[in-house]
Amino acid sequence: MSRSLSALESKLILRMEWEKKKVIDVNSTAQILGISAEYARVVLHRLDSDHWLKQIVPGQYELIPVERGEHAFPDTNPFFIGSHLVSPYYFSYATSGYHHGLTTQSPGRIYIATKDGFTRMRIVRGNEYQVVNLPEAKFFGFTEVDAYGQPVQMAEIEKTILDSLDRPQYAGDIPEVATMLWRGRNRLNWEKLSLQAEPFGSKSLNQRLGYLLNTLNLEIPAPALNRLAAGGGRTTCYLGALSRWGKGGDFDPTWNVVDNIPRTVLLADTGNV
Repeated sequence: MSRSLSALESKLILRMEWEKKKVIDVNSTAQILGISAEYARVVLHRLDSDHWLKQIVPGQYELIPVERGEHAFPDTNPFFIGSHLVSPYYFSYATSGYHHGLTTQSPGRIYIATKDGFTRMRIVRGNEYQVVNLPEAKFFGFTEVDAYGQPVQMAEIEKTILDSLDRPQYAGDIPEVATMLWRGRNRLNWEKLSLQAEPFGSKSLNQRLGYLLNTLNLEIPAPALNRLAAGGGRTTCYLGALSRWGKGGDFDPTWNVVDNIPRTVLLADTGNV
């Protein structure tokens, strides 16, 4: 398969190669080439057809560098794609849990936190990406990491726990969060965990977290545990979603939590059953 370029197309590809730009969109193309957005779409489509670019989503394309030769294969790293689907972003929930070794099950779906106003599912090149919209107060606690050769924004280990407890449906549910806490017990900064829980503004999150820490018999510094207790509420909450786990269970008066998840399920992967 041969790849050829017109003078206009060559200008765009060389510019991207020179600036090490991996992704291009319609507006950037129009600006670089001094053409209309409508014609930029035509140029991008033609470059896609000729295997110089590969569409990620409509209007956004990945560069297939010259060094890949006539085979012209696109990047197969799902983190590369995910990092360009929304902005700002960071990977979290089950995805960052797997990255940090908090879970051994590689999630089939990739979870991306954003604050662009929309929660939705996207399927790109056969991979499912769950985009989760967060309010400004919860959009923090991430850093740049290397994910299979791609620099991306990833939730820190403490924020992974909190995000997952806040929205357990994106992390495999509460028993998986308990597993994350157990597997991360020697690496988690408990002071940081308790401090990062505060911006969530959720009394029930503090209650569930405190209850799980006690149930797992984890040794937590008193100031961190007291901070969680102070942030908890007097209103009783259930550990798991009522729609799945029902209303039965034992009441814990310390954290005002009804544990409606069977102990053999909650602690199945922690060795604490």
